[in-house]
Amino acid sequence: MTYRVCRKFTSSTFAVEGHLCKVFLEPISEYRPGRYLWNTGFAIGKSERQLRDWYWKRKNRRARSIADHMNGRCGIKAIRRGFHEVLRLRWNIEPGDCLVIDSTSGYPDKQFRAFGWWHRYHPEWTINYESKEFFWHRPPYPDDPIWEHYSITGVVPADPLANTRDQRYFDCFYIRPKSSCTAQSMEQKSDQLIQVPSTTQSQRLLA
Repeated sequence: MTYRVCRKFTSSTFAVEGHLCKVFLEPISEYRPGRYLWNTGFAIGKSERQLRDWYWKRKNRRARSIADHMNGRCGIKAIRRGFHEVLRLRWNIEPGDCLVIDSTSGYPDKQFRAFGWWHRYHPEWTINYESKEFFWHRPPYPDDPIWEHYSITGVVPADPLANTRDQRYFDCFYIRPKSSCTAQSMEQKSDQLIQVPSTTQSQRLLA
């Protein structure tokens, strides 16, 4: 029997100073075999219906009103809470998958600068400055050679809002030798991992 991972649309709704906010995570496409790209949407509105209409690009007045006033009156507070919600929801995606945040609000430059400010605390996110997009890969990275030697089980780290740089990279998953059925933590298998050649990405994380 072949195990098939089912990737499902997910969302989270919360309120900031009386404004209804919603974060969407949607699997978009397979960007390499077995690895999916997830789109992130964030909106501030007056009702669940209005937020859904905006995300699904309905051609109506409700969707247009959000597009023109994406930041809402609560401004940067909502963007900050939205980013924290993305950090929490990102653990719903599979190891090796990629999450993208784009700046598609009514004020894309302001949104891009706001997310850019948090980048100093989350340097593992990569930035496309031309398209104003932020990308995060759930560890282990798809080109990490650890995939060749071990089966991977994703876990949620103790602090799900922290960055996944340096040693925290290894707190995001368990490994199991492909010839074994016993899952072990990265600490338990550290001696074996030393023998696994690292990619340039992994060398940066371990530096």
